[in-house]
Amino acid sequence: MVSGSPLHDNSPMTWRELPPLATDVAGQLPDFPQISLVAGHIADHREALCAEERPAIARAREKRAWEFATGRHLARCAISDLGEAEGPIPRAEDRRPVWPPGLLGSITHAGDLAVAAVARAGSVRGIGIDLEKAERVTERLFAKLFTAAERQILQESVPTLAGLMFSAKEAAYKAVNPHVGRYIGFQEAEVDVNWQARTLRVRYVGDHPPNRIMSDGMGHFCFFDDYVITVFVIDR
Repeated sequence: MVSGSPLHDNSPMTWRELPPLATDVAGQLPDFPQISLVAGHIADHREALCAEERPAIARAREKRAWEFATGRHLARCAISDLGEAEGPIPRAEDRRPVWPPGLLGSITHAGDLAVAAVARAGSVRGIGIDLEKAERVTERLFAKLFTAAERQILQESVPTLAGLMFSAKEAAYKAVNPHVGRYIGFQEAEVDVNWQARTLRVRYVGDHPPNRIMSDGMGHFCFFDDYVITVFVIDR
């Protein structure tokens, strides 16, 4: 379900790592007092990686290594902003970040940008963020990524909706996965978007009951330049 109409504001941005984008984002996302969000341009931060993190990029191409290292750099900035001690964030076998004790978070990148979000584990149950090129998802991918009901909506809506819905599913998966440790297929979730409020819900429609905590979360999104970003939070 999609309600309202798409909004494209140009409001000030507060993410301290990206002052050149200060005209685009801040007014489109709510304040998250319990979450530290830090964004930045992808650059070579490999020298700042901890020893525990380096195996993850041992065989990676330079572009991928820069993306990984920038994500960890921004995550440590976010941890510092919370007043917590910085530490290594290695990669688990399923590729998700392993956060220091007492913290949870999410990292995303697309194009030349990366974003990290970190919260204290007691303040939220789950957090997931996803950054995408807004028109990345073309119609040839619809059958793989969206349910029949979602595909019907997409045929009648704006081109950027597909990118938003894909981003929402990715962000919701990141918020849920640390709790259940199980892959969630794209056909197991359906996205309901409220354009006017810039919010969304992701309903779990699969057959694994623990994944239903996804339906307890709330997503917030905005568009800037040719990107869409989704922040999905499951409150305590």
